[in-house]
Amino acid sequence: MKNLYYYLFYKINLVLNKKGNNEWGVIYAISLFVALYLGIFYVKVLLPLLQVSYEGAHKYISGSIAILVFIGNAKLFLDKKRVNKIMGQYQNESGIRRKIGSFLVVIFIIFCFALVLFL
Repeated sequence: MKNLYYYLFYKINLVLNKKGNNEWGVIYAISLFVALYLGIFYVKVLLPLLQVSYEGAHKYISGSIAILVFIGNAKLFLDKKRVNKIMGQYQNESGIRRKIGSFLVVIFIIFCFALVLFL
């Protein structure tokens, strides 16, 4: 796997975009997972280190980060040439690599939701 972010996009695209006409669903999903990880890191690691109160401007900062992640993903994954290149790059995976990749993506997603629920 050359680029883990592209691989995550590839796997989510296989599930959410079977007909090839739902790019926005994949962009929303990958943005959600990345924004959740960044938000958890921001709230649980950076805020305590900076000793900032939870009543301040961090709400706007975290919202801005989520919006920037979405805009970045939209610019990245609405490019048809890039999407076709990503899909072609990973389409010829062996069966074992496909199973391992699917398992790791499922672990990534479950871990994301577990962090949200338990932190």
